Amino acid sequence: MTRRERLVLLASTLGFSMVLLDTTVVNVALGSIAHDLSAGPTTLEWIANAYTLVFAGLLLSTGLAADRLGARAVFLAGLATFAVGSVAATLAPSAAALIGAQAVLGVGAALVLPTSLALLSQVFVDPTRRVRAVGVWAAGSAVSFAAGPVLGGLLIQQAGWRSIFVINLPLAALAAALVLTQVGPRVAESRPPAPLNLVAQAAAVAMLLALTFGLVESGDTGWGSPRVVVALATAAVLAVALVARERSSERPLVPRELVADRRFTGATAGGALLNFAFYGELFFLSLFLQQERGLDALQTGLAFLPQPLFFMAVAPIAGRMIARGPRRPLALGAAIAVVGSAILLGVDGDSPYGVLMAGLALNGIGGGLAIPAVTSAVMGAAPQALAGIASASLNAGRQVGGVLGVAVLGGMATAGGSVSPGAMHAAIVIAAAGLALASALAYVLGPPRAAVAGKAALALRGSRSLSS
Repeated sequence: MTRRERLVLLASTLGFSMVLLDTTVVNVALGSIAHDLSAGPTTLEWIANAYTLVFAGLLLSTGLAADRLGARAVFLAGLATFAVGSVAATLAPSAAALIGAQAVLGVGAALVLPTSLALLSQVFVDPTRRVRAVGVWAAGSAVSFAAGPVLGGLLIQQAGWRSIFVINLPLAALAAALVLTQVGPRVAESRPPAPLNLVAQAAAVAMLLALTFGLVESGDTGWGSPRVVVALATAAVLAVALVARERSSERPLVPRELVADRRFTGATAGGALLNFAFYGELFFLSLFLQQERGLDALQTGLAFLPQPLFFMAVAPIAGRMIARGPRRPLALGAAIAVVGSAILLGVDGDSPYGVLMAGLALNGIGGGLAIPAVTSAVMGAAPQALAGIASASLNAGRQVGGVLGVAVLGGMATAGGSVSPGAMHAAIVIAAAGLALASALAYVLGPPRAAVAGKAALALRGSRSLSS
């Protein structure tokens, strides 16, 4: 790699890692936030979900915005927005203010994630070096996922929960400085930009917001509450209207040829189910360990470490399996995660740490096989011209799954105002059912295109050479 390529890769990886870091560190901080801001379980769900909800709702449009304005401009705007949200979260005087700051961070994340990859496509002209760069970019996400709980716990223990947002500022500043000096202000794509479907985008965000509100509030006020009924009814009406508009629109949010491909829809649904289970379990297990087992933030972060470590450990195996097709690693990975969730049913107030460690380790192995498999399946289903919107659709589906996991499973586990073992076990059963369905969905996936298999092999060789 040239010096310029290495610096742009560093900037892109920093941006992507910063986005993923914020999806995990907040969960470790929930106990401290609840104490300092007098936040109950429902409010904590909104603090965790505000980021992911806005992130998911905007992903389908930010790729189109990058086509119009250029990846460089949108990436820098995302970093600036992320910095503003981080300052607001650091200074938040109340839980409501923190929820608002999390929403701003979600806007920044939606701008940064797709453009961080687009920058690599713009700068790395050589296909072989580009594949290797994408491998490093993806490895950065795994490191962030692993470091998030531990780094968050350490920061919280030493400087309080607000410090987890301060760490974003130097990362954003460094990434912005590198892009400003190394990437020219030009639009990467030469084709005419696609128009923005603002009405459909607004309807999608409103639908997700209404659905999440109804699910979160149901745990606090009950399913028969007027505001819950109105919220869920509104979400249903918006969903029907959005589907009808998308079917008749000349420029739908997701191209019809993708929606009609069962590999694409099956992989996207599988990704959503995986995040539903993993995000939901991370949320209520974090609260359980802090509220019921008395662990501090750092101890909680360390307790979760087996999951990301095993996730990274199986990456080479996943690469070799995916090169032969995504069906087997998705089916096997999700099934292993079902076993991990079953082991987590043994976690209660007196259980040894080994039970939790075994369950999280199997979840990490399962996720390390299954999550890259759904990404490969989407790549195999999408033509090259639609790779961007296909990737955005997958990530949007995964984030929506995470939102629903926190809302549904978190609401079940905290229905009594705190996390009891019985309620937590019921939520784990639902998570395991979602994972089992993801495993079953693997059988609708076909083998990858030859080009995708070649890219997977190149990425694997590249990651080996970088680690040697």
